[in-house]
Amino acid sequence: MTTPAPTSASARIAVLAGGYGKPGFTLLEVLVAVAILSISLTSLLTSQMNALRATRYAQSITSMAFLAESKLIDIEYQIKEEEDGWGENDKEYEGDFSEEGWPDVRYHCVADMIEMPEYSALQRAADASDAAEAQESGIDTQDVGEQAFDSLAMVWPIIKEAIERAIRKAHCTVYWTDGNLEREFRVDTFWTDPSALTQLPSLGGEEGEEGDTDEDDDGGGGGDGGGGGDEGRGGGDGSKPQLNRGSPPARPGGR
Repeated sequence: MTTPAPTSASARIAVLAGGYGKPGFTLLEVLVAVAILSISLTSLLTSQMNALRATRYAQSITSMAFLAESKLIDIEYQIKEEEDGWGENDKEYEGDFSEEGWPDVRYHCVADMIEMPEYSALQRAADASDAAEAQESGIDTQDVGEQAFDSLAMVWPIIKEAIERAIRKAHCTVYWTDGNLEREFRVDTFWTDPSALTQLPSLGGEEGEEGDTDEDDDGGGGGDGGGGGDEGRGGGDGSKPQLNRGSPPARPGGR
């Protein structure tokens, strides 16, 4: 028995669908899938590029930090050994790192002299702060900290001179090009020179030593006086015990 030929277009589509395979994805579904995949790959590639760029920047910063620190060490040695010392003025140094193999990297280093304020300026600032606090609280009292600050006036000149002579603030800024960007990195540090403290004028140190010597001499004289008391006790006839201040009385007729 033979199957009659389909007579309509819908019948033909039904025969083809049933006879030539199963239905698949439509063109719209394929386009949506490709769009989702493209967005995912773009995000993944962008994050990967950002990670590579951050890694490169971290490597550059590490290298620049080492270069700046090494230059500060060289400048400190140069100032102490080859020049006339720190001096009383700021010193600036500029150049590049051609000797280290970085000719495109430049530096600008400064050694600043620390200038401490006078005690009168500190006192005015402290008085202004205390006045503002007293106005806010309505109570004007002097605590232990303020008393200690008042006593600082006696030693502030030597502290000021010690800091200005023995401490320097130095910083070095490094400049380099990263692609189309100009970058810079700065390192700050402090230098100390303990030997400069030995050049400070002594504030009453020698006089104090002489005063201590005089007091020691006076004390020695007192000791001699005590010796005289011993002689007086030894010179007795033994009939009456002799008393000495600061020592127990001698017993008559000791065993």
